[in-house]
Amino acid sequence: MKSLLLLALGLARTVVLGARIEAERIVVSVRPYKREQRRCPVCGRACDFYDMANRGAPRLWRAMDLARSACYLEYAPCRVRCPEHGVRTEAVPWARHGARFTRDFEDWVAWLAVRCTASAVSELARVEWHSVGGVCRRVYAELEAARGASRFDGVRRIGIDETSYKKGHKYVTVVVDHDRGCLIWAHEGTGKDVLNLFLDELTREQRRAIEVVTADGARWIRQLVKRRCPNARWVMDPFHVVQWMNDALDAVRCEEWNAARAAARAARPRPEGKRGRPAKGELPPEEVRALEEEAASIKGSRYALVKNPEDLTDGQRARLEALKKRAG
Repeated sequence: MKSLLLLALGLARTVVLGARIEAERIVVSVRPYKREQRRCPVCGRACDFYDMANRGAPRLWRAMDLARSACYLEYAPCRVRCPEHGVRTEAVPWARHGARFTRDFEDWVAWLAVRCTASAVSELARVEWHSVGGVCRRVYAELEAARGASRFDGVRRIGIDETSYKKGHKYVTVVVDHDRGCLIWAHEGTGKDVLNLFLDELTREQRRAIEVVTADGARWIRQLVKRRCPNARWVMDPFHVVQWMNDALDAVRCEEWNAARAAARAARPRPEGKRGRPAKGELPPEEVRALEEEAASIKGSRYALVKNPEDLTDGQRARLEALKKRAG
């Protein structure tokens, strides 16, 4: 049974002492190998015993589920006195320092967080949504330490953008590496001061190594890049170019729709003293109906005008052809 739990939970350098079921959850009592006990969680060296953490009360670490039941590892850690880092709670081989989840569980949650929203990860993993951020920070810090070299090494072409979150009430500045296709820096807020924080993290050689910077049309970004990255060439972000073009096209469409609607309204005959829509069964003249159909076709052509030709539906393609015929 103990060997089965070791295998199922993927535990290494750990001894399983027993297991029990408590209120629809499985609690597995464990302890580290003797040689793994009383180690500093920061440097990993063996240290002297100081006292029992939390007065000797056992702690629980959330592990991967067993079948459909939540599983927890139970152990009462001690505190050790490290010559370099002072008094610390001893490290355990199944979890990262400061975590109440096992390594495998945190790796799984971090993988989900890259592909799902925090609320979706929270529901699937059955953890509080605000715990997802802490899990991601610990996993990321470990990956960065293992990688050794700075994530800014070898950066040649970067993209800078400002985006909103929390339903548009908060903003974040992000920097991506175009060559690797990944995010390399992000910080809350926008503006020169925030972007300067990123540039301050780069060494002088790293700033000089940047060759291309893509961004929107903000003049302050261009000026800041020119001053602090002397060898970089500023390039307009194609996303914003297309976005501005689509906005301009939609503004023209709205103007044409309003003009066509006004022309149809003006062409409709109105008996003196009568206002509102025509009565049921009262058909407008043919030319008025043609103007109304033209206005309706312009109104519903927003997506037909901006889509790629190969992505158009049959209805959108027909609407676009009708607009072309009316335009002559």
